[in-house]
Amino acid sequence: MTARTARKRLQPAERRGMILEEALRLFAERHFSVVTVRDIALVCGINVGLLYHYFDNKDDLVRRALGHAIEQLMAGYEERRAAGVEPLAEILAWLDTHIELAPTLALMVKLMSDYASSGLRDDEVDALIAGFYAREKQLLESALQRGMDSGRFTPVDIPRTARRIGLMLDGIFHASASRGDDRIIDDITDLADFVRDMLGARAEVAA
Repeated sequence: MTARTARKRLQPAERRGMILEEALRLFAERHFSVVTVRDIALVCGINVGLLYHYFDNKDDLVRRALGHAIEQLMAGYEERRAAGVEPLAEILAWLDTHIELAPTLALMVKLMSDYASSGLRDDEVDALIAGFYAREKQLLESALQRGMDSGRFTPVDIPRTARRIGLMLDGIFHASASRGDDRIIDDITDLADFVRDMLGARAEVAA
């Protein structure tokens, strides 16, 4: 979003969302440690005082930007999975949501990676990241368990398989950043095919 767009009259919730999106982009592109509140205000086309009306400081912005991205992912997943309750459909909904939100999630992964390697520690950020991976683990393990219980899936080690799917998703985003390419969507699509084959569930139709 450009500064000119940001100057439009926005409702508080819209402005807050715009600030968070621009903050996430800057934190990922420049490294969060060097981005200032003034940098974010400038790109948003607002004054620094107004930005402080919405957020306490830069640390608060880092936390809220990361949380905003995670919330978008979880909300997108809930919308997709609401269409069906088949175990495979739920796993594919998780992958499809990553495809739909790939640009935002690429920024989120970059921010989390930079934070992890920074040596800095923030209890709220740590909790956000741990909570995100715990939710991913729970939803994947739950779907895998139900798929096995119903006889739809080939028997697998549930915790290990859920972890593998999560690690492969993470790897796709990290690999794309390392290569500087735009293969995220193709690679997640390939991962979905791999998951179908691994679970012996190709015949199941995702709702």
